[in-house]
Amino acid sequence: MDGVHDLGGMQGFGPATWPGAEEPTHADWERRAFVLALATGPYSAHGFRHTIERIGPARYLEESYYGKWLFEAELALVETGAITHAEVDAMAARLAAGETPQRTDDPVAAAKLVRALQRRRPLRPPVAPRFAVGDSVRVRRMRPFWHTRCPRYLRGAAGVIAIVHGDDGVPDVDNAVTETVYAVRFAARDLWGADVGDHLVHADLWQRYLEPV
Repeated sequence: MDGVHDLGGMQGFGPATWPGAEEPTHADWERRAFVLALATGPYSAHGFRHTIERIGPARYLEESYYGKWLFEAELALVETGAITHAEVDAMAARLAAGETPQRTDDPVAAAKLVRALQRRRPLRPPVAPRFAVGDSVRVRRMRPFWHTRCPRYLRGAAGVIAIVHGDDGVPDVDNAVTETVYAVRFAARDLWGADVGDHLVHADLWQRYLEPV
């Protein structure tokens, strides 16, 4: 699914950095949105990204970074039946009218969440990798109508396998289906032309996105 979220290699959207951009958050609500999205979102990072990608194009471009996370948290809660959009709108109206937000302290639940976020989830050892470090590959040309993590600007480009990461769930199909993920090295000039310089671009790509050169 090639949506408005896939902006890699595109121009005309203004500077990518600005004063203060290096700060992780800029307001208290952003920190709350961060925690809420992590605590309520899908069980995988792939599901999290796919939910954000379902934001309409106009809103996606207008929304702030953590505004998108807040959208993800609300939609995840609605789709699991925990809340409704109407309930969210009603609460927003009450808060705008001056109602004091309710607060609940639950140290046990907070500690459990912190432990879950600190737990590492390494990729599984590769079972049947098709490629090895140093192999030349090309990113398949495709235009899928479903969710994909293969950026448009890489499709058709040739690169070299830099790292064999391991096996991970395939976001295009189902997280229960696994295959090898590779770090692929590209020359920037092969992606955007000679005027971009001699630097390199590395991208993590699933095996199904690649074909031998």
